[in-house]
Amino acid sequence: MLVDINSIIPQDGSYDFLIEKFGEEKIAKRYEHIYSMIKDFLNQKQYADKAAISVVNLNHVIIDYFVDIYRLKPFQDIILVNEAKIYAYLSYWLLRHKPIQQFVIDDEDIVFINEEFVTDFILSNVLKELSDYPLIGECRGQVEEFAKTMRYYFQYRTYTPQSIELMLLSFSAGRGLQYSIDNQS
Repeated sequence: MLVDINSIIPQDGSYDFLIEKFGEEKIAKRYEHIYSMIKDFLNQKQYADKAAISVVNLNHVIIDYFVDIYRLKPFQDIILVNEAKIYAYLSYWLLRHKPIQQFVIDDEDIVFINEEFVTDFILSNVLKELSDYPLIGECRGQVEEFAKTMRYYFQYRTYTPQSIELMLLSFSAGRGLQYSIDNQS
């Protein structure tokens, strides 16, 4: 069951162009997907008793994401947005609007809960094709270092949707290069 689009998009008409361009169903599905991922994250990390999803903040994430994509498509002459761009722009707005709000005061473990979620969100994307293959030895350490550095970057460095997209494309290029090396005849 899809969330009511009227609960995401303000009813003052200022964002009607998003509904016209993307449709209610696509916007609602993106909202539900992110909401579900955050809820799963909170449960898996056992943070559900320390933090909650701010629906208002998540609404802003979804609106700002679709506004950016709306602007990018004609500017970059894009018909279909690639996966790296989707994850980069969603990640950026998740980091900016911080839809996960802690309600336990003075818990050091969840100070950077949104940054932790976005790191996991991105890793779920870049590692999804590798789920059938266990990481071994040094490779596991390299991926763990990548995750640790990414989280640190989101906590303390300046980032943009474009820098996040470049990070995702670089990861993909590295995988492609390694695949080419491994399959030389």
